[in-house]
Amino acid sequence: EVTKRSIRLETWQKIKDQKLTPLRRFSVFNKIPNYIGAEKAAELLAETEEFKKANSIKVNIDLAQEPVKLEVVKAKKTLFVPPAQKSSNVYAKIKNCNPDEQDLATQKKIIKLQGEEDTFQEIDMHGIEKLDMVVVGSCAVSRQGHRIGKGNGYVDLDIGILTHLGVITKDTLIVTTVHDVQVYDTLPENLFQTYDLSLDLIVTPTEVIRVSKRLPRPAGIEWKLLSSRRLEIVPVLKCIKEFEEKSGKEIELKAEDTDVESYQQKSRQNKRSFRRNQSGQRREKTDGEAAEGGKPGGGRPQRKNRYRRNTRRSTNNTGESAAEKSEGEEKAGGEKDAGDGDGKKGGRDRLERDLCIRVTNIARSMRIKELKQELRTRDCNPNFITWNGYHGKCYLHFPKKPDQSDDDAGAELLKQLEDLTLTVT
Repeated sequence: EVTKRSIRLETWQKIKDQKLTPLRRFSVFNKIPNYIGAEKAAELLAETEEFKKANSIKVNIDLAQEPVKLEVVKAKKTLFVPPAQKSSNVYAKIKNCNPDEQDLATQKKIIKLQGEEDTFQEIDMHGIEKLDMVVVGSCAVSRQGHRIGKGNGYVDLDIGILTHLGVITKDTLIVTTVHDVQVYDTLPENLFQTYDLSLDLIVTPTEVIRVSKRLPRPAGIEWKLLSSRRLEIVPVLKCIKEFEEKSGKEIELKAEDTDVESYQQKSRQNKRSFRRNQSGQRREKTDGEAAEGGKPGGGRPQRKNRYRRNTRRSTNNTGESAAEKSEGEEKAGGEKDAGDGDGKKGGRDRLERDLCIRVTNIARSMRIKELKQELRTRDCNPNFITWNGYHGKCYLHFPKKPDQSDDDAGAELLKQLEDLTLTVT
């Protein structure tokens, strides 16, 4: 049976098999894929008449669309991006980003809302401006204008919100930039609902696809499809609901929480239960066969679990105990390291982590992403973070320059991390 999920899996697998991602160590599954050629697709989009005529352009946060943001800034158009996480505002307007005066690294910080406070302005539902173009990421698209995202429905919901507020009009173009392998000639019509967004323009590194006949778009917010939990996740929805109710409108939400995240969590729980049950059944079967008086050695004996003993290696990272490693080394990008094995399963050479700095007094409620955000603002990017937040500490692993001594490298890092404090809200 062809489903959206099967099409996503097929597309992700093609990207993986053809090695189309710039960072192959990271999985392409369950996300909007970044791909080799994203810059070329952005340049091709910037050359279209549709882009040249647009003045106000909103671009989503996916990494594959980062080059599009830079093209918008380069063309001196008004760039809008999603607001900070858990913000109740509609979007953020980028300001004071000038390619003629700022280097590329500074521009990238600004378009990610990591620059100074005067480089962006978050706008609420009462101060919104209309958009000429919206650029989104996609997992798979068809030449007829159908789009399949990564599966959580947030982009479709965002388009519904912007349409409800009048930010997106019939004149607003919805565009995506994708790799050529993400483009299908057709996708089954029965897979798409009224809340699924459709595309006007599809740009790949090699071609521009203009959809001749626009497919139906979300007409607004479909409240009956949303749970109260979804309103907590998307605060602007809560603001819109309260505003609508004050004006006398009755809004009814979905009674049962069946949003995508619930299914994913339930699926993980079911898988764990299944594995436990399977393990129990194997043990019961083995005991039963013994009770029936089976011949000793007649069947293949169950092999005991084998444990690999990690040999101690020399390293400059002092103070890292086995207990601290047990919580998993986390890459600066957010993925857990597979461990220091024989290198067959994503193991990383310890030589890439020459220096280690311990951070203490971490509140239990603090999350690793909050620390990463603060480190990025200081232009301090560790290769790995060994996170042990429950015990109030973590370890930052940094590479050392070949011509730099341990003392000099340590002093440079400590200067960058001087007076590091975080406020947990």
